[in-house]
Amino acid sequence: MTTLLAERDDSDTRPGRAIRVSWRSGWWPAGLVFGATGAVLHGYGVSLPAFLAFSAYIALAVTLPGMLLWRFIHRGSRGLSEDLAVGTAVGYGLEVLAYVPARALGVPLAALAVPIGVIAAFLGFKSLRRYWRAGAPTDRQPVAHAWTLAAIALVLLFWSTLYYRHHGFGWPSYGKPDIDLPFHLALVGELKHHMGLVTPWVVSEPIYYHWFAYADMAATSWATGIEPYVLVTRLSMLPVIFALVVAVAAVGRRVGGSWTAGALTALASFFALAPDPYGWVQDLFYRDYGFNATDDGSNIRLTLWTSPTQTFGALVFVPVMLVLLDLLREHGSDRRRRLAFLLLPAAVTGAKASFLPTLFAGLLLVLVVCSFVQRRVHRIAAAALAVVLGWLVFAQLVLFGGQSQGLGLGPLDALRRNPAGVSTHFTEDPRLYRLIVLFALTAFGWLAIWGGAFGLRRRLLGPDAVLLLGLGLAGFAILVLFGHSGGQAEGFFLQGARPYLAALAMWGLLAMIKSARVLYAFAAGAGLIYAVRLVDGGRVPVIGPERRAAAVALDLVWPWAVIGAVALAGLLLARRRPVRYGLVAVFLLGCCAPTAVRQVGYAVQDGRANGWSERADLWPIVTQGTLEAGRWLRAHSSPDDLVATNMHCAYEGRRGRSACDRRHFGIAAYSERRVLVESWAYTAEAHNQEKLQGVPQEHTDYWRPRILADNDAAFTDPSPATIGVLRDRYRVRWLFTEDDIMPPSPELGRYATLMFRSGACAVYRI
Repeated sequence: MTTLLAERDDSDTRPGRAIRVSWRSGWWPAGLVFGATGAVLHGYGVSLPAFLAFSAYIALAVTLPGMLLWRFIHRGSRGLSEDLAVGTAVGYGLEVLAYVPARALGVPLAALAVPIGVIAAFLGFKSLRRYWRAGAPTDRQPVAHAWTLAAIALVLLFWSTLYYRHHGFGWPSYGKPDIDLPFHLALVGELKHHMGLVTPWVVSEPIYYHWFAYADMAATSWATGIEPYVLVTRLSMLPVIFALVVAVAAVGRRVGGSWTAGALTALASFFALAPDPYGWVQDLFYRDYGFNATDDGSNIRLTLWTSPTQTFGALVFVPVMLVLLDLLREHGSDRRRRLAFLLLPAAVTGAKASFLPTLFAGLLLVLVVCSFVQRRVHRIAAAALAVVLGWLVFAQLVLFGGQSQGLGLGPLDALRRNPAGVSTHFTEDPRLYRLIVLFALTAFGWLAIWGGAFGLRRRLLGPDAVLLLGLGLAGFAILVLFGHSGGQAEGFFLQGARPYLAALAMWGLLAMIKSARVLYAFAAGAGLIYAVRLVDGGRVPVIGPERRAAAVALDLVWPWAVIGAVALAGLLLARRRPVRYGLVAVFLLGCCAPTAVRQVGYAVQDGRANGWSERADLWPIVTQGTLEAGRWLRAHSSPDDLVATNMHCAYEGRRGRSACDRRHFGIAAYSERRVLVESWAYTAEAHNQEKLQGVPQEHTDYWRPRILADNDAAFTDPSPATIGVLRDRYRVRWLFTEDDIMPPSPELGRYATLMFRSGACAVYRI
């Protein structure tokens, strides 16, 4: 991880300046990030040997071979920082695609042969040895650029502690994690031990999901011996996040043509959040997870950790975009880049399902615009569209089985979960006019963040700019026109497009103005937000007997109206048109800054008020003893052994169908074993069933009632016959019981052998 922020600075080689040059090196900010990461991880229970083993694996098996291949694609270095960061993305794709056949053959460590082979080839072949040298970049990375990226990485490292605080290694902390953590662990366990994939918590269902991030964690666990729990909750996302920061800066530099554009793109991607002019703070869920008052696809949310597939997909998508931008600008003249673009999307197909559709939309927009503006078919865009379409068809039919996974047409559905609307109860009655009000505020927020793109003027019709704009328009359209039964997933499309919209906006902004007055405009925007918050006050304007919906609508709108009025006044009063547009765009960006300050500030306040680690203040979804019993079972059984359990509800102490949350994945998660029927949420069929049963997928009844009846009979009415059905018909070898909600019959021990007990959990062998 040290290398991800480094860049050579050899501008002054005179002996008398050696010390001065060393202090200007990009390795210093990289070293600071590495050291701070080690210290933070040590404070959260990661041993030094585990940290060093993980770092060595990423550096040697992921970053190094990926860097060499990236240089080969470009026939040389694009600057050390880009080579390392984007090379890490390429290396992850190579790692996953190598692990799949190795795991299928039953020798998962054989996946290491691929990075070893790549390194050996670049050492052994004379024509490839030159790619070990960074060469002389067209211009060296400024020190300020390196420190800017390091600062972003350090803020994101601190932000990650929000996740660490709630995911401790002991009880009761491990019993109250984010509800998706056992889901992630169960999938890592499945990828660690199998390649003929089934859903490990309900073996009747195949996996139709983007699982490449879990394959990476499984491969890492095999190579380093590190527990999947440590990888998921502490380690695996950090190099992905750090590499993404530098890779996004590389996109900005490629698009805007300067290091400044790169640094601003990285800053805007993570910290240019939609204005939040309210003096009050939204609902606890949205506050705790880092959602803004309006949805802007923010990348500084806990989804950095709670959705590892999104974070992983965002990184492996960057090489695809960089190669495509080069092809569009260079008219596709380079064969290596053409071949790279043909192959690189393979790593994106199973990383996250939201990236290739937005890329397809962007390329389609390029074809349409070129047809109208230039009266010709853009051959490179057409060829790229065909490649993306091919990979899309492969992903949808092979990886996702043609399933929608709960995403469907639902205009303005996402706005029912708008944080400002939920916090004020404005969307409890989701009338159309209320959703339109929230949409208008959301669109205003988008304009504030990315309005700088209009500074490109006619250049906005160029193929590269249209491609970036198309990704954003696709993200906007999906957020507005589609809904997801699980909530928030429709926003991942915009979140994935965000870095490219940021690059476009910063490119346009720098094309408009270069004056130092931008700092005053930025400060004015930030100052206005703080002034409006002060006037607005800290009381949430909730709909109730004393406040009608119309009054709440006014409370929601007037702070934005103030921002709009000031921006409009700036447009009318400024003299020079390009400058006035630029200053207003910077002013609106300044309005976005306090939102990021509020997010990071809350993370500090939360730690001081509630503790920095081993917290247990989320929902109880894992029963005491599950971790210990699961690890005992993992140590004393075969990965092919099948387990049955009496527990199918995630929440402790709640009874009845309406309150039974079917997201119970803890047994599969901690045992790394398949379970006949633990629960059935988060499967493709569960999403299909919610439409038939009329309830959310986490509350559906199991659609194979005979299997469930046979399973439960062994626990409620144990006998040679009921236990025998599990053993002989379903090939169950182990029983895993939980006693807290529906304890098994006390007669169970007569027909199965008790092997281990911890807390409320017990393991029996049939």
